[in-house]
Amino acid sequence: DVMPFTTSLTMLEKITEGDEISWNRFAEMYAPLIRICGKSWGLTVLERGELVQDVLVNFFKASKTFRYDRSKGRFRTYLRTIVRNCTFAIIRKRGDVADDAACMKLIDCAFDEKWDAEWHNYLLSEAIRVMQSEMEPLSWLSFERYVLRNEPPAKVAGELGITVNAVYINKSRTLDQLRRIVRQLEKL
Repeated sequence: DVMPFTTSLTMLEKITEGDEISWNRFAEMYAPLIRICGKSWGLTVLERGELVQDVLVNFFKASKTFRYDRSKGRFRTYLRTIVRNCTFAIIRKRGDVADDAACMKLIDCAFDEKWDAEWHNYLLSEAIRVMQSEMEPLSWLSFERYVLRNEPPAKVAGELGITVNAVYINKSRTLDQLRRIVRQLEKL
């Protein structure tokens, strides 16, 4: 499966049909994002685990009747709503806000901005993972060392036995590929 998100529509359909492999892949894909969002809202490690479970359980219950319709919005917006509601429930359960309105105000004040930032970071890390799996090992190592680790191109070239120009060309091609993958991932 070259592009994990491009098959997400199929994955969502399979989840509604009760396919366990698709469900496990869905949980594996989205649990890290949900944990990161919980952390950004100040949830404890235990509460983040609870958040993941609550979101997955809520989605699983809804998946029995869920039909993704692009015309009604993106899947990430639907998932964001579930994450927001589950976060709200955990904060409310803590009892450290006066009432539901205060809790909702606390969550809504910047939730969308935080969600969008975390979603973008998540897509970028997924795109890098996908890209790495598609690349030749030497090309990946060149990109990783030069772009991700910020090592000098001459050092990378010398240690990998390639030209400095090859390092630059590889960077350009890889960034183009990364942009393409991110654009595909953003469609969902």
